[in-house]
Amino acid sequence: MLDQETTLRRRVDELEAEGHYPQMVAPLEELVSLLRYRCSGGGCSAASETPEYAAALDRLAGLHRNLGNIDRAKELYRQAVQTSATVFGTRDPNYATTLNNYAGLLRMCGQYEDAEEIYLRTADIYEATVGPHHVLTISALNNRGLVFQDCGRAEEARELHEDALRRLKEEGGQIVAEATTLNNLASAWAKLGDYAKARAYMEEASAIYERTVGRNSDLYLGQRHNLASMQALSGDYAGALPRLEWVTSRAREMFGPRSENYHAVLRNLLAVCQHLGKVERVRQIESELEGLAGQGAVR
Repeated sequence: MLDQETTLRRRVDELEAEGHYPQMVAPLEELVSLLRYRCSGGGCSAASETPEYAAALDRLAGLHRNLGNIDRAKELYRQAVQTSATVFGTRDPNYATTLNNYAGLLRMCGQYEDAEEIYLRTADIYEATVGPHHVLTISALNNRGLVFQDCGRAEEARELHEDALRRLKEEGGQIVAEATTLNNLASAWAKLGDYAKARAYMEEASAIYERTVGRNSDLYLGQRHNLASMQALSGDYAGALPRLEWVTSRAREMFGPRSENYHAVLRNLLAVCQHLGKVERVRQIESELEGLAGQGAVR
C-alpha cells in the first residue's frame, strides 16, 4: 500500500501531466505541510530542513505564480529561497534554481532591476558549478534576455538569446531548451520589427514542443499564444483568431479565470476581435474582463 507522501506526489504529477493546474493546489499544499511536519521531528537534520521540502516549496510557489496568486507565491518563494540556502548552501545549483524561479515572479511583477540582479547571480553560480553549456546556465541567460525585452532593450536581448542558442547547439541533446530559446529569440526579432524571421523561429519551436512535451503542456500553450500574437502583430488577424480562441479556452481550463496567463490571452483575443469587427465577441470579452475586475482578479 502506498504511503501518503507517495500518493500525494503521484496525484500532483498526474494532474500536471493532464494540465489541470488549479486542482494541483490542494494536494501540493498537503504535501508541503506533510514534509514540513516531518521536518519538525527528531529524524530531520540539525537545520530541520530537507531537500524534498525545499523542492516542494519551490514547486508550490511556481504553481501559485502561474495561477495568479501573486502574494501567496511571493511568500512561498521567500520561504523556498531561505530553505534552499539552508539545505544546499548559496553556491549550489539547487539554490540557484530556486533563486531563478523567484526572479521570474519579480519579472512578472515588473521588478526588472531586482530580477536582472538575481539572474546575474544565478548565472554566476551555474557557470561555476555545472558549466557554461548546461541547460540551467542557458535558462539564466535566456531569462536575463527576457528582462531586456521587457525593458525595451531588444537588440541586447537578441544577442543573449543567440548566445544561448549557440551554446545549446554546441552541447547538443537539449531539444526542449532549444525550442524555448528559439521562442525567446523570435520575440526579440519581433520587437526589432522582423516578423518573418520571428514567425519562422516560432513555428520551429512550436513543432518541437508538440512532439516532445505534448499539447497538454504549458510550454506548448505558451508557444501557441506567442505564435498567434505574432500573426496579429504582422497584420494576419484572421489567421490569429482561431489560434487565440483555442489558447484562451485552454488557458482558462489549465490555469483558471483568475490567472495572469488567462488574462493575457483574453486581452490579446479582445484586440484581434476589435480589429476584425467582431462586435458581439468584443462585448462578451469586455463583459468578462469587467466581471473579473470586479472580483479583483484582473490587475
